[in-house]
Amino acid sequence: MQRSIKYAVLLYLVTLALNSQAALQVVTTTEDLAAIARAIGGATVDVASLTPGTRGPHFAEAKPSMIRKVYRADLLILVGADMEIGWLPPLLQSARNGRVQRGNAGYLDLSLAVPLLGQMAEPVSRAMGDVHANGNPHYWLDPRNGARMARAIADRLSELDPQQRDSYQTRRVDFEQTLARKLEQWQAALSPVQGQTVIAYHTSFVYLADAFGFTITDEVEPKPGIAPSAAHLSQLVRRIKAEQIDRLIMEPYYERRSAAYLHDQTGIRIAVLPQSVGALPQIKTYFDLFDRIVAILTQPGSS
Repeated sequence: MQRSIKYAVLLYLVTLALNSQAALQVVTTTEDLAAIARAIGGATVDVASLTPGTRGPHFAEAKPSMIRKVYRADLLILVGADMEIGWLPPLLQSARNGRVQRGNAGYLDLSLAVPLLGQMAEPVSRAMGDVHANGNPHYWLDPRNGARMARAIADRLSELDPQQRDSYQTRRVDFEQTLARKLEQWQAALSPVQGQTVIAYHTSFVYLADAFGFTITDEVEPKPGIAPSAAHLSQLVRRIKAEQIDRLIMEPYYERRSAAYLHDQTGIRIAVLPQSVGALPQIKTYFDLFDRIVAILTQPGSS
């Protein structure tokens, strides 16, 4: 009897270990990509993000915990378009995981799956600020790109784990159908915003504007990643007054002094928009992100 119990326990532990080993280890560079990967992968994948949604993914420090995640990964999913150029290459080098090196099946650059805005033909330099010659990398903020990202992730998971192909593709279809329904709701809710002109703090929201039909006419930053000078803020005050611009949109992690000054001088409304899954505790999915953005943009008086 005791031998049978020991055998049953041993069998259970072996089965548990095999199931744990069977789960694909997926690492993403942002929480947005992680949220979509979880929706497509379900229980057959373990997903971890290298950066939190509470700050911008442009810059990160390669910590030992991040190196360990990449070392164990079967699939690395990145934003691409040079979003992670300042920190991901040395992280990949330190992790020494051949599966997730560029050119291998475990390396998925999602910027290749979407149409990028803001591509530059001329040479760029640091004097131009934090510019991205290959295109603006904040493409996840257009929900139409969410479907393209989901398809690319489902296809790559299916390639790496063909036994689960049907499950991945079924969840991908479910994700796309839910996204299509939600997009109709978001577009209807934001119809009053269509045609409006706004100021942005950074260049993060160009895809959001393109998706929902409003125009970003200027930025608080004179150049991407460059703090505004007093002269630039004065210029913005004149423009806001002359063109009667009603709203400034910005991410929660940027300094508020400049926006507050513009509000004090012009009365412009300030809308602090989450830019990522995890930017607020209640934003746990890709759909939650746009639900929250739409709620903020449609509430009376955002400042």
